[in-house]
Amino acid sequence: MIDILCVENDFIASYVITKQVERLGYRMVGKVGTGEAAIEQALALKPDLVLMDIKLEGKLDGIEAAQCLTSDFKIPVIFVTAIQDAETRQKALQLDLVEYLNKPVQLNSLRQMIEKIYPKVKMKRILLVEDDFIISMLLEKQIRRMGYEVASKVESGEKAIEKTREEKPDLILMDIELKGDIDGIETVRKIRTFSDVPVIYLTGNASEKTRKIAESTNPDGFLIKPVDMDVLKQHIRQIVEKDEKDTVQ
Repeated sequence: MIDILCVENDFIASYVITKQVERLGYRMVGKVGTGEAAIEQALALKPDLVLMDIKLEGKLDGIEAAQCLTSDFKIPVIFVTAIQDAETRQKALQLDLVEYLNKPVQLNSLRQMIEKIYPKVKMKRILLVEDDFIISMLLEKQIRRMGYEVASKVESGEKAIEKTREEKPDLILMDIELKGDIDGIETVRKIRTFSDVPVIYLTGNASEKTRKIAESTNPDGFLIKPVDMDVLKQHIRQIVEKDEKDTVQ
């Protein structure tokens, strides 16, 4: 997980950047509008990365604040600014541990820049298979709050198989009763022919017969709706931590 501090004195720009960070699955730990506050919060919050505008309120501009953050705290900084002149850009890039993006920032550009700084931190991507719009929306919100990315949301088994091939998610949250010709269990059975991606079933069908049939597909979890979000969070983190340990080994 990457913790990010946003230093931006424009409310709308700060809001947009925060939404982009959350959409990418990273955690925004703080938002401030001055260079002085950036240094203070960096000391208190110890973020992994700072997104910094150059034109700020207060005595310090973004470059001066970044010089302190990078030299004293060794915190990488990505300048996110509307200033495009070559002189300012050159001055900013003379600092260690910095990158430079011009506003308006595209989501993919921000993603690429963060991955450039932290190439070994790969955000876990979850495929959400749920045909109830409200449940799907609530689950997506919870997934993003946990710091993971929703690779795709689909309503049918056929689409789930297609997206698993295309997106190669790190985890699938699978409802059992779905739109289309195949249910969630049969969908997982078909996915198992080409992928061993972890699967957690989320279902309103609590019958023992359904559970036994689902267990034949070797799932990593079986949760009954309404799902306790704390229990779901624990299941997801156990799977993610196991995957990370296996990767290291």
